[in-house]
Order: sequence, then C-alpha cells, then structure tokens
Amino acid sequence: MTIRHLPEPELCGRLIEGDEHAFREVFDRFHRKIFQFAFNFLKDKAQSEEIVQDAFLSFWLHRETLNPNQPIAPFLFTIARRALTDTWRKAAASERFREQIRLFMDFSNNDTEELIFKNELEHIVQDALSKLSDQQQEVFTLSRYEGLSYEEIAERMHISKNTVKYHLVNALKVLRAYFGEHDVLYFYVIFFFGATLS
Repeated sequence: MTIRHLPEPELCGRLIEGDEHAFREVFDRFHRKIFQFAFNFLKDKAQSEEIVQDAFLSFWLHRETLNPNQPIAPFLFTIARRALTDTWRKAAASERFREQIRLFMDFSNNDTEELIFKNELEHIVQDALSKLSDQQQEVFTLSRYEGLSYEEIAERMHISKNTVKYHLVNALKVLRAYFGEHDVLYFYVIFFFGATLS
C-alpha cells in the first residue's frame, strides 16, 4: 500500500516517528482546505498562504502529540484557527481588516470546518452572556438583537441613558474577560454582536 492510501491511524504513527513522506501526504490532503478556511476569513491570498505555512509548521513541530485514534483534521484546524487568532491580534488596529471581519459576518456557506468554528463561537457567546446580570443581559440584548438606541432602551426599561451606557460598558468588560479566557478576540466578538459604546 502506497503512503497516499494509508489510513489515518497508520499515517499518524509515521508522522509521530518523523516520517517526512507522511507529512507531505497530510499536506497534500489538507492544505487546500486550510487555505480556503483562512481565505474565507482574511480575503487575502498572501496572508492565507502564511496561515497555511504557519499551521503546517506548527503541526510538524507538535506531531508527537497526535493521537492515532483521533482524526487529523480537527487537530490541524485547531492549529490553523490559532494562527488566524494571531493574525487577527496583529491586525486589530487595521480599519481594512475590521471591514473584512464585518463582511465575514454576512458570509455563509456549508463548509463543515467553518460551521464548527462558528458554532463553537456561538456556544462561547451564550456562555458569556449567562455571566451577565439580568439588567446587563437585557440592555445588551436590546442593543444588539433589537438594535435600539440608548434613548430607546432607557425609555423601555425606565432608566436613564447614562444607566444604559453604564450597563453596556460593564457588560462588555465581563464579556471581554470571558472571551479572553477562551482565546476569542474581543474586537471580533464586538463585530459579531454589533455592539458599540458610541
């Protein structure tokens, strides 16, 4: 049996032993998917190629942590996601990049890995919201999901505009801390929710 047709458990075993041919096979199997995964977020070919290179380099360096009984794809996409996170962190100050993130929020397809990534983020978001007080949740929900202004929220909740802003500021502080614990970029989640402090 050629290496091209090896089942993943055996391929993992060879990778752990440092077999470069096995690594090349994994690269051939997955590099297009990793590139597309990155490109759907970044919309930049050069940056996406860098993500591919960084992801596979890290994959090779950490090959000894592979579990032959686990599929390769989730491990590899986790590494790619971390590389994306690093790219986001470095580009956080770029208005062009923030616009790309906004555009991605409207992007939708059936790619399994991206759906997993989005579903994981949404799960983290829901957990984070549960950490807020009742009033913080209500203010945040009215701002994000109903698109109400400070004045409209204040009128509906019978509180002052300053109190609305106070609750939003504190809600975002709680969310920022929670997302930080889960390695989710704060600015990304802000765009995800569409919430601002302006």
